[in-house]
Order: sequence, then structure tokens, then C-alpha cells
Amino acid sequence: MTGKWVRGGERARPQTGVIVAVQPYELHGTPYYSVLFRYDGDPPEGARQARLSADMAYESPQPGDRVLIDAVLGVVDRIRRADSA
Repeated sequence: MTGKWVRGGERARPQTGVIVAVQPYELHGTPYYSVLFRYDGDPPEGARQARLSADMAYESPQPGDRVLIDAVLGVVDRIRRADSA
């Protein structure tokens, strides 16, 4: 047997998109965001939703911001400004 077997492989590359709406909220004193977003190429009439803690997003996300969205198995685990990549 050659090489080393690695479980899971590499992370998927982040996808570009735009924030449609943002709603900050707190849960047990921890700040979170509920974010509606569209990946580039998504139809304009729909939006996807992600809920993530504030440490998984950049400071003060706003509707219209261009973003890079990291997701694992469809679950968003990080949102970054597209110009900060």
C-alpha cells in the first residue's frame, strides 16, 4: 500500500455571493447573526439562510456586501468579505 489514507479530504473552496439581509440576535449572551444570502448564480427570487455566531463572520455584515462563504456539507461555517480574501 502506498501513500496515507486521509479521512475527509480537503475542504471545499469558498463560494462567492452577496448578503441579502442580516438580523443580529443573542443566545445566552452570545452574539449571532441570521444571514440571508445568495451564491453567485442563484436565482434572484430566492435566498439561502445561515445562522452563525459573530466570531464566524466579519464585523457588521450588511445587505449588499460581497462575501466569500465557507460551508461544509451545505452548512455555512464562515462568512468573509470578498475583498478581504
